[in-house]
Order: sequence, then structure tokens, then C-alpha cells
Amino acid sequence: MSDDSWGLIRDRITDHRKGKNGLVARCMACESPVYIRTSKLRGVARPLFQHYSGGDPTCRWYQGRNIKPDDARAAQYQGRQESNFHRLMCEQVAELVALDGRYIRHTVEQYLPPTKNEYGRFPDIYVEWEGYGPFAVEFQMSGTFQTEISGRCKHYEREGIPLLWILFGIDTAAELPQSMVDVIRRHRGNAFVLDQSGIAASREQSTLVLNCYLRNAGGGLDPPRLVRFDELTVPRSRLPYYQDRLVEPRLAAIRELRRPWFDTLRRWEDRYTPIRDLDRPQSLLVAAAFSIVATAANGKVINYASNQGSISALLNTYLHNGDFARYTNLLIRLIENTAISKSLRPSVWKHMRLHSDPHQANEHSTEWKLLRLLLPEALDPEMREFLMHLDALPEWATVE
Repeated sequence: MSDDSWGLIRDRITDHRKGKNGLVARCMACESPVYIRTSKLRGVARPLFQHYSGGDPTCRWYQGRNIKPDDARAAQYQGRQESNFHRLMCEQVAELVALDGRYIRHTVEQYLPPTKNEYGRFPDIYVEWEGYGPFAVEFQMSGTFQTEISGRCKHYEREGIPLLWILFGIDTAAELPQSMVDVIRRHRGNAFVLDQSGIAASREQSTLVLNCYLRNAGGGLDPPRLVRFDELTVPRSRLPYYQDRLVEPRLAAIRELRRPWFDTLRRWEDRYTPIRDLDRPQSLLVAAAFSIVATAANGKVINYASNQGSISALLNTYLHNGDFARYTNLLIRLIENTAISKSLRPSVWKHMRLHSDPHQANEHSTEWKLLRLLLPEALDPEMREFLMHLDALPEWATVE
């Protein structure tokens, strides 16, 4: 798997462990919960599953008790929970945000009571700006446990407070620590750093200015650029970014892959003539699938497969005459993962049951593979999970 793919699973396992929607992974030997950690193999960090503390000690894969985050942090800082330098850098950030004319107040490592969560948090810096609202800053200097990253991200997401992770410098010539990679991924491929140039720019512009390293297509980081805090986009996950280097490139590639198929379907008037190298039932299936997606995306009926004025009528016709008998499982999966699912007539579901061939096209069939490639937001579980995790699932593929 790509680093993003297993990194996403790592995030989602930890998110679930912290009490939010996510994924559960279990040991195949003892069925105890496991998480993904990294270990160096010939100098390269690679992922592996490991039992959580409290797993079955008789399992042949059990590795013993894990060190508690508080104990590990105290070991890093010689018995303290925080280094003196970390405190100084938090105060530096606080000084810079206070320069802004919209500044109302801030706190440094003070308790912030909850509004949606059971417990509050001690954000490194908490800031309120007039007209902008509150935001929290976590200053990351050393390795941070994935459980801490997940816990803080999900906490502030529930509270509706933007959370900005600031890193203390990046060595682009070396492999980044996994904790930094995790933070950069959650910020959609953006790494925010406070350094001397950022401090100088902040004082000059009287607001918080950071150096932003953007991840490039090769997996590395582009040279940094100075970015004002108020230039950032805040998505529903409440984790700001300057440029989306994680989601948008993938969605753009999907749109480009679909474009020639949409062009072909718009010109497809003789529906007894197969399109591309597909036979007629396959061609009708693709046309129906694209009609479902286009209708869900545009809010009005777009029918590439027939001249009928509704998707329900389209499906009922081809189900009744047997063209879609092998594809009912595929169509159900597609429909259930699109916004159109609630608007279909009950007769569609009745015909799905009555006119279903026992020999169904499955996920290994040519038709399923093709539509999973062309409509991954609905039919590719990995892509769908990726977009849901980053609150970037298109509205047409969102089901209430």
C-alpha cells in the first residue's frame, strides 16, 4: 500500500480508539485489537500491526506492555511533561498572535472547558480573534504519539475549533519522523513551521505568519513559502490548510479519467450500438451508473441510458427486460452510496429482487472493476474511506 493508504488506516484505527467513527483492526491469531506503528527496516520506516496494551499475553504475536504516553514524554524531557524550550516557543506564538488588530485574548497551556466533549483540554495556545472566532495551536517539537494527535484532532473537531499544528523546523534532506508525517497528512499535505523568517514576517505584518511546506507529487516537500494564518482554509475537520495537496489532486485525476466517458455518453444516441469495447448490457450499465451519479450531482435528471424522465423509470425498464439482471448487487452498492438512494421509487427495489440473476457480477468482474475505477467515491472502499476521513466526500456520494 502507499504511505497515504496505510497512514489513513492508521489514523482511522486510532480515531476509533479515541471514541469517534473509524476502523477496528484485530489480530488474526487472538482477535485482540491492534494498531499500526512504524519500525525502521534498512533505514526506512515501514508499518506493522501491534497489540494495544491489555491484549492477550498468550498470543504468539504479543509484544508486551506498551509504555504510557505520559511516561514516554517525561523520559523525553528528563522527568518533566514539557521542555523549557517548548514553553518558550508557545509564548513566542502567543506574542505573535497578540499583534493582530483582531486579537481579543489568549491563554498558554490553560484548561479549556468542553462544550461538546466529556473532558476539556490544555491547548498549547488558545486564541480568540474578533470576526474570526477561536482557534487552538499545538506546537510539536518532538515525536508525538498517534493517540495524542488523534485525540486532540477529534476533540477540537467536535468542539468546532480550528486546530493548527506548528512544527519546530523540518529537515527536508532526512526522513521525517512518523508523527510529523501524521500531522502533515491531517493538514492535507501542509507542514506549518515557525522559524526566524516567520517570526520576522509576523512582526512586520502584525499577524501570525508561518512557513508552509507543501507536499509535492513525489512525496517530498516543496521549498517553504510564508503564509498568513488568515489565508488558510478551514474544512469541516477543523484542520486548516493553505493548499490541498492530498485530496484535490486525487479528485482531479478521477475527474480527468471520467471526462472522456461523459463525452462518449453525451454523443451516444443509438443505444443498440455498444460503446468503446463493451457489449450492449455493459454499455447500458455504464450509462445507467453515470446517469445516477450525474443526477445526484446536478439535482436534476440526467439520463444517458434512455429517454425516460427519471432514474427510477430507467432502472425499472432495464431490470424488467433482463439487461441488468447480473448487475443488481453492483447497482445496489452504487445507489446506496449516492445521494439519490432516498429518492428512488419503491418499485425499483422490488424489481431488484424480482429480476436478479443468481449469478451476479462480483467485485472481481470486468464491469465492477471498471465502475470502481471510474466512480471510486462510491465504489472503491479505500478511496471512499479516505475522502470521508478528510471530510472531502463529494455531496453526490454522501448519504444522510
